[in-house]
Amino acid sequence: MATLKDISNLTGISVSTISRVLNNDETISVANETREKIFAAANELGYTPSKNKNKADVPQKLKIGIAQMFEMEQILEDSYYMYMKAALEKACFARGIETTNLFRNEQGKFITQAEFNLDGIFAIGSFTKEEIDSFKVYTNNIVFVDSAPDDEVYFSVLPNFHLGIRLAVNKFLQNGHTDIGFIGSHYTLQETRDLILDTRLYYFRNMLTDRGVYNEEFVLNCEMNSRSAYEVMNDFLKSSAKRPTALFVSSDAMANGVLKALHENHVKVPENMSVIAFNDTPLSENTRPPLSSIRVLQYELAQAALTSMDLKRSGIKYPFKTVVPCLYIERESVANIKADRI
Repeated sequence: MATLKDISNLTGISVSTISRVLNNDETISVANETREKIFAAANELGYTPSKNKNKADVPQKLKIGIAQMFEMEQILEDSYYMYMKAALEKACFARGIETTNLFRNEQGKFITQAEFNLDGIFAIGSFTKEEIDSFKVYTNNIVFVDSAPDDEVYFSVLPNFHLGIRLAVNKFLQNGHTDIGFIGSHYTLQETRDLILDTRLYYFRNMLTDRGVYNEEFVLNCEMNSRSAYEVMNDFLKSSAKRPTALFVSSDAMANGVLKALHENHVKVPENMSVIAFNDTPLSENTRPPLSSIRVLQYELAQAALTSMDLKRSGIKYPFKTVVPCLYIERESVANIKADRI
């Protein structure tokens, strides 16, 4: 069994400093790099802190860290990630699991004020290799939510984007729409935070191409926020001679901006243009009119993440990727235009 002296020999840090850091002594002031060095060495050597006799028979709560790809300012622009974190926290609470947040330090590594030996980490979104390595200072039990950086190494849970886009496209087609537009970021951060063709656009383009109704002129590129969506949609409506009769909005974080541009250009929803958004947070439900939407099942994603964490902690050899269905939620933003064409 590894000892504090073994950690000291590996790191060159004094035993007393190591002991105080590993025991979460808040009165000691050490650099983050020193703290991370101690945690990494402790994990590498398999060090287990000794428990006193009074605590020996007391079951310990699992402690799970939660890391998010976005900083708070970005999360406020796209509340999907805030709701996803809340779903994970709720699922953990129901299981009696304690959660703690991880934050980026000045060097871009993720750190936490919690004890070093976290039992696992839920990583929401996509992260660089360096960021993922910083998770391993605390634990190797990592489950990714909404991304899959390496199917051979990590457990992951994702929404079924293919199903979600198919539900939206089919709903438009069933209601007589063949001039169908798309608005959203064409390239988004995926896998290990590399810019890759957005998954939603990939499936949207392929499905409409297969049906012979894809129109590149109706595919608008903007940032995934309301301000950018308004600017791009407004410019398109003012400059384009032809408009789609239906529009897929790739994140409901953009919904208010899109609807504002439509309103200012006297385009009524759904009379002149039908709209379906993606994610189905309250942003879709509380617009005027309320938007039909593709719902990402965040609670079910959280449950799948917990199951994946259980499997990972059990020592299972091969990781799983769990794909969770999406649902179409009907509201008031899709019109049937078949009758107009008879």
